[in-house]
Amino acid sequence: MAPVISESGNGPRIGVLTNPLSGKNRKGLETISQTISEYPQAIQHNVKTPRDVHDALIDFAGHNVDLVVISGGDGTVQAVLTTLFHHQPFTTQPQLIVLEAGTTNMIAGDVGVLGDQNKALHRLFQWAQTGSAGVTKIQRPVIRLQVPGHEVKCGMFFGAASISQGIQYYHKNLHNKGLRGFPGICFTLARYLWATICTHRQSAPATRIEFGLNRQPLQKENFLLLFVSTLERLFFGMRPFWGNENGSLRFTAIRSPAKYLLRVLPFLSRGRRTSKGTLENGYYSHNVDEVKLFLDSPVALDGEIYIPQSIQEPIVLQCGGIATFLRL
Repeated sequence: MAPVISESGNGPRIGVLTNPLSGKNRKGLETISQTISEYPQAIQHNVKTPRDVHDALIDFAGHNVDLVVISGGDGTVQAVLTTLFHHQPFTTQPQLIVLEAGTTNMIAGDVGVLGDQNKALHRLFQWAQTGSAGVTKIQRPVIRLQVPGHEVKCGMFFGAASISQGIQYYHKNLHNKGLRGFPGICFTLARYLWATICTHRQSAPATRIEFGLNRQPLQKENFLLLFVSTLERLFFGMRPFWGNENGSLRFTAIRSPAKYLLRVLPFLSRGRRTSKGTLENGYYSHNVDEVKLFLDSPVALDGEIYIPQSIQEPIVLQCGGIATFLRL
């Protein structure tokens, strides 16, 4: 894939967002900045908050940036997608490169560039100058999320029930107490998986959710977990999607209680249908264009928690557009 040529004819205009608070950027950010300075077509902004991201992207749009590099975690990527697809500062959406710089890096694991950030940046700049590096284009839909009482957010992984409970537990009990990153996420997932299998209601209580898919009549169920994603693979390479409809959003949920959970979970986590993993036994997976939820407990988008301010209004998830990512 040849690099995009900017209006100046000197290769793509690259904007780099670096979050100094992201897990892998707490040390070594000076080295990354030095690498970026070696490419004269690059503009760098350090960003810590969604407002910082918004302002930086406004500046990138004013400088005709063609390609935005994100050196941050899933929350930083969410802030970028929200600005690009909700506020829309660019006439033509820039292409994106997501580096492995955060704590969980679930988005980077699916559409990003894994490994050492400096090496990735060197490959990027080599490709931008010569076109010699191999680059793959990946396109994914973006979730547009409206939670009552909050501004619209755009991201790639939404979770409720034990998903949001697990994220809250991780941030409260592990993230600031030394067990960060991949080990902390592994511990949290193992804890909630075990609680779910054992139906230990004090650790993983079921959540009552009223839901509707594609404007169909609403249903009420108790769910152990519920999530919506536009990623193709999640943690550990899991692909817990087995719906066969046409739709931009992948909806997966497990009812409480669900039958044969221990038997079917290993298969369903890889997207493999089983004779026991049916709707009648409590397992949902559909490809849809809209999800409506009514619940009074927190939800999460790309690791960020949001609490609905009203149970009279629905949480609404729709497709907010198509993002183009580059992997090299």
